[in-house]
Amino acid sequence: MNIEAQKTCPAVCNSEKQEGFPRRFFNYQPTAWSSDTFITHTAPIQKPKEWIGARIRELKEEVRAILVSTIDSVEMVNLIDTIEHLGIGYHFKRDIYDALSHLHDAKLVNCDLHHVATRFRVLRQHGFNASSDVFLNFKDDQGNFDENTSKDPKGLLSLYNAGYLATPGDKILVDAISFARGHFSLMLDDLRSPLKKQVLRALKVPLHKMLVRVEARFYIEEYDEEENRNETLLELAKLDFNTCQTLHLEEMKSLSLWWKSLNIGENLKYGRDCLLEVYIIWCCGQYFEADQYSRPRKMITKLYALLAPIDDTFDVYGTYEECKLLNEAIQRWDEKAVDLPMYLRNLCHQFIKTVNSFDDELEPSEKYRLPYIIKSAQILIDGYMQEVEWRVSGYVPSLHERKKPAIDDHVGSLVVGFPLLGTPGEVITKEVFQWLYTFPDVTVDCMKIVRYTDDVISHEREIKSGQGPTTFECYKIEHKLTNEETTTKFQSFCEDAWKRLNQACLHPAEVPMTVLEVLINQCREMETFYVYFNDAFTKPSNLKKISSASAGTLRSLNKSTACYYQSGWLSCRE
Repeated sequence: MNIEAQKTCPAVCNSEKQEGFPRRFFNYQPTAWSSDTFITHTAPIQKPKEWIGARIRELKEEVRAILVSTIDSVEMVNLIDTIEHLGIGYHFKRDIYDALSHLHDAKLVNCDLHHVATRFRVLRQHGFNASSDVFLNFKDDQGNFDENTSKDPKGLLSLYNAGYLATPGDKILVDAISFARGHFSLMLDDLRSPLKKQVLRALKVPLHKMLVRVEARFYIEEYDEEENRNETLLELAKLDFNTCQTLHLEEMKSLSLWWKSLNIGENLKYGRDCLLEVYIIWCCGQYFEADQYSRPRKMITKLYALLAPIDDTFDVYGTYEECKLLNEAIQRWDEKAVDLPMYLRNLCHQFIKTVNSFDDELEPSEKYRLPYIIKSAQILIDGYMQEVEWRVSGYVPSLHERKKPAIDDHVGSLVVGFPLLGTPGEVITKEVFQWLYTFPDVTVDCMKIVRYTDDVISHEREIKSGQGPTTFECYKIEHKLTNEETTTKFQSFCEDAWKRLNQACLHPAEVPMTVLEVLINQCREMETFYVYFNDAFTKPSNLKKISSASAGTLRSLNKSTACYYQSGWLSCRE
């Protein structure tokens, strides 16, 4: 995209120029909630915290007893699947792993499609190398899936979701996805909810790619409607959801007070004020669990909330000289940066000051992480400057030229280092942290999914804002493709990366599954909030769809003592 093309864009304003580079404006959608919403928020009256804690412990023991006493393999698979759908699987990791170890070794005899597919999916999700040959029994003599399977919509949905656990070369699973999609398009009108809701959800984002907490938010409502539901599981799911949500709201109050004290938004009205969006999408998506991950949630939120207006300065508003000065200040790690224009001085100061303050929050054995994070921030922002250089010169780089700042540096520093900064030392050891910074294949594939998904969803907006050629545009121009063809190509890049990630998560893995889950959750964040909720980061109104509770929903969910008071992930009564 050349300079002339930029000048014709409605988002470009030529009223202020410096060295021939226009200051531009873009009207970002405002945040869905003001910071005061959370500062003044008071949680609805519930049972005492001590009672809730004791009840959760009691229910967990009851569920553990059910897991231990369940012998039938079909019942065990359904039980594990329900527990994980309800978002409480993290309480029973060891129990589930032990149960799946027995299932993996057991022979599969005369089972229906739903059981076979669900068993296959949960085994692979937990690292067991289940063979996709189990689906050969559902194919005809010509090697196609038997048409009789299309008469079982529940089994078909399980087959479809299992298909997304494919590894490279799993052609039968690719065929399964295509077969299921084709038949769902014919039967959707005849399906009844909740199955219809689950099919529609999976067709947009399959179960394996959906964030656990978002799926739980939907599934708790659906499970509550089932006649043969397990009341113990349902009550635990509601109490656990409420407990986590209450903690998240407390954290948002603390973060909102911090953000308000910085007074960033007053001086940077051109950028995104997205504290809440950062917290939900990039932090709770990574770690929704209770107290253990409170520190990383807060640290990541602070970092990303300050990076957003820096990003907008380079992408949209800053003149060439201002961008250059800001980049130089970050590379010097100069907290004062007196050579910056006044509107950027406080932003630069608060960013560097905030990152430096993380050193006080890290344990002595974790302090080695901060230099990595500072270097990542410098690489990231230097990548922003490279894009400015291309834009001001009117140069359209090749995909190969864009790849290093766009993938290896730009996204890599986000994916690899930042989410792990505050993670407890017993989860992320020094050896694991250093291994991640060698950019092994698993992190590169994660970066590709993040970058290509973002480009497919946001490239039109970025063109309108005059940001210059995106990776999407570079590839499209270089290969002489249409938008639709480029989208299809990028989606295929993502699917190939997902298959390699699935392979990397099978035993034996290079690093503990907990570490790999951090990377997988980064990809799920993109699928959930960029694909399912259509770029909820830039369009906060889309994010509010999951954080709003209707009166009808509230009434239907108040059946149990769990007092499921809000169906949203992080909703407030305003």
